[in-house]
Amino acid sequence: MKRIFFSGICLAGLFASCLLFFTSCETLENIGDKISGIFASDKDEEENSVSGKASPVKIQPRQTYYATPESYEKAYSFRTDLPDKTIQTYIKNKNIDSLRQTNPNEYIKSITGKINESAVNDFERVKLAHDVICLLISYDAKNFWVNTVPSQDWQSVLKTKTAVCEGYANLFQQFMTSLNISSQKVSGYARGVGTDILAENPKASNHAWNIVKIEGCWYLVDCTWDSGYMKGKSSVQSYTTDWLFLKPEHFVYTHFPSDAKNQLIQPALSAAEFSALPDFRPKLFEIAGDNFNSIKKNNSAASSYSIESKIKEGWKLTYVLRADSGSEVKNGIWTEKDGRITETTFQFPSAGRYSVFVYYEKESSLSGQSCGQFIINASEASSIKYPSVYPVKSKSAKLISPKQSPLAGGDTVEFEVFCDDRAFVAAIVGRNFIQLENDGSGSFTGQVSIPKGTKQISIGLSANGKGSYETLAVFEVK
Repeated sequence: MKRIFFSGICLAGLFASCLLFFTSCETLENIGDKISGIFASDKDEEENSVSGKASPVKIQPRQTYYATPESYEKAYSFRTDLPDKTIQTYIKNKNIDSLRQTNPNEYIKSITGKINESAVNDFERVKLAHDVICLLISYDAKNFWVNTVPSQDWQSVLKTKTAVCEGYANLFQQFMTSLNISSQKVSGYARGVGTDILAENPKASNHAWNIVKIEGCWYLVDCTWDSGYMKGKSSVQSYTTDWLFLKPEHFVYTHFPSDAKNQLIQPALSAAEFSALPDFRPKLFEIAGDNFNSIKKNNSAASSYSIESKIKEGWKLTYVLRADSGSEVKNGIWTEKDGRITETTFQFPSAGRYSVFVYYEKESSLSGQSCGQFIINASEASSIKYPSVYPVKSKSAKLISPKQSPLAGGDTVEFEVFCDDRAFVAAIVGRNFIQLENDGSGSFTGQVSIPKGTKQISIGLSANGKGSYETLAVFEVK
């Protein structure tokens, strides 16, 4: 599922709170040693262009205008994607909800009173205010699309329970004022609905979010995007903490504030530097760390391009490759996995520009959500095509060989599959199931003679060798 985030014609943003213990803040003198930069050196860029393989980047140190924490470890412990249950129950109370409609001021007092009663510090107060807004307010997609957005003052937002980004940000500001926590509303450009990384103008403001000061340090939050996403022209309420206390060096991949100091990094990125960044989302950094720092929005390659990354245990990344026409390139992606290290290679059927879309999902899942997009400009055509490999329920199944398609009719081919949680693996030719031999360790091998006139061969998995086989891979035959 692709999450399309709210922005576009109208402004809105929101803030959050989290339980956090005291953490010291960096000064302008030493912050540069702590915050990661964005761009590769000229040498890295040259090597990337020649080899077509993403290589490690030498990080340029950056400093902050505002004080930021030495470590985000404690803040990130509250990025759980789980709303507070007490707040969930409280805002559903009919008596409390009636105040929202009839007396917004008293509603805010009641909610902040509950927050102060529950929270042990300002981190948690911000998190609970974040949860109220993200659970209560729905994005006003109807008015957004016809450009008839009503007043976005915080009282109107509470009464209607709808807002665009400006209304989210205004309501958050009111909560922070009531909680006596310093915060600011930030406006700028965001890569949300109606934007295209191939043709964007980061100097055109289309979004609003917030920064908040907790125990002397500043944090970034976008509660509009934490409240849900756009599906077609309808908004979907979907709580997350992706944009709660997100590190500035990750936030800047999608948000470019009009006032440079609100990036919370220094030297601040220029509009051109921001435009050179790929569109990467928080889950990508959460799952792959900074493995993707070498990737720009536009990358050069010959006929192929490779990415190597270390993936967080229990998760996986998948990719879709599209030509400039928008059509998906079939059989152009191959991923090798060795423990937590994965290497994905893209083959380009012709010279030209290609878009790579990145998706994240749990290893047990068969579908994912989007977390990134970047461009590869190929200078040559590749003759390599890969077999079609499909997600299966087996946790270990992996096609070892062959790795190229199509196969040739009349040839004898050696197949090898690793799968230690299935008892049977077969090469399926028409109605014939040719069982591969298990060596006892989960490695299945066998030679298969391909009759001329065969159109395709499938590799199937089975627990008992009877009934249906789950398809792992399909090879074309010519």
